[in-house]
Amino acid sequence: MLCLVNRARSSRGLAPLAAPQSLTRAADRKTGDILRCDEFSHEACGREFTYWMSHFGYHGCSEGENIAWGSGSLGTPRSIFQAWMHSQGHRENILGSYEDTGIGLRTGALEGYGGAHVWTEEFGSRSC
Repeated sequence: MLCLVNRARSSRGLAPLAAPQSLTRAADRKTGDILRCDEFSHEACGREFTYWMSHFGYHGCSEGENIAWGSGSLGTPRSIFQAWMHSQGHRENILGSYEDTGIGLRTGALEGYGGAHVWTEEFGSRSC
């Protein structure tokens, strides 16, 4: 997924996003919340979307988040990435003025569907 994101940014003359461990861990935990609470939401388990970012010590000037899920061929990196790029808000995050990203993927049961591939991509910038 990171390669797809950075290739899209590069093709538009944008710098690649770095993937600090703090944001990667935050994205993984957020994805876990979505599955654990069976709640496909930016506020899964009643937490603000920045909860895990702060928990792992990422304090940026701006933050963003993309979430998605799909099963089978609809849960692949390419399928999720294409869906995000066809959504204005998600595309704006991917091509935005962020410096960093973290990507999480977990598979489990979600909203009655087994084998759901749940994706979270956290975005942040350390400089204002």
